[in-house]
Amino acid sequence: MRAIFAVFKRELALYFRSPIAYAIGFAVLFFLGMLFNGYIAQANGQFPADSTYAPNLLTFLMFLIAPLLTMRLLAEESREGTLETLMTLPMSESQFIVGKFLAAWGYYTILLLITIVYHILMTIVGIPDLGAAFGAYLGAWLYGGAVIAVALIWSAITEDQIVAAFLGAATILVLYLAEIAAIWIAGQPNTTSAAADFVRELGLQAHFSATMGQGIIRAEDVAYFILLIVGALFITTRIVETRRWRA
Repeated sequence: MRAIFAVFKRELALYFRSPIAYAIGFAVLFFLGMLFNGYIAQANGQFPADSTYAPNLLTFLMFLIAPLLTMRLLAEESREGTLETLMTLPMSESQFIVGKFLAAWGYYTILLLITIVYHILMTIVGIPDLGAAFGAYLGAWLYGGAVIAVALIWSAITEDQIVAAFLGAATILVLYLAEIAAIWIAGQPNTTSAAADFVRELGLQAHFSATMGQGIIRAEDVAYFILLIVGALFITTRIVETRRWRA
């Protein structure tokens, strides 16, 4: 645990010493603020406050945020030749990867916690649903961890940060649009098939938008995100191990 915490502390500190991290935070919060202001103006006390508004918006933006947070974590180390040096330290590849992942997830968690201010402001236009808010924020937190872990795979594969960010965004979008692919496979929106159900269950939206994004917590959705995180980190670790073996 000491090795993981050391990597986590180092990488999280690098985030807050980098102007990119502040630019991401400013852009995301500014965008959310404008949309939230429009939502409040439209509501005007005429319908119940939507406690899930902010976390749902943030998860939608994760196809952009996650690749930007992960693109440098391993790609930059590989390009500058410091990855092999770091691998000589007394820690395993898995500890190294988990530490970096937790730093990116930690930065995202801070962004997510800041958006709680929107939930507090919801009291102005109505009484927010605390249960729905808890489920949505828990889902958004797990969703963020899952897509960050997926994007980290590409940072381990390529030394080019732009390529890593592009491929990470494309992969997340594929997982996000699995619901549409399932409808296409089934042929019609109201029909289903084993193949369509399989594709739908692989996607992110089947485990967030209709359930946790609405405040409904299901064990299978939590398990999906945890397994996606573990699986993606396992793949990333194997890639780094292969690179170390070749070196």
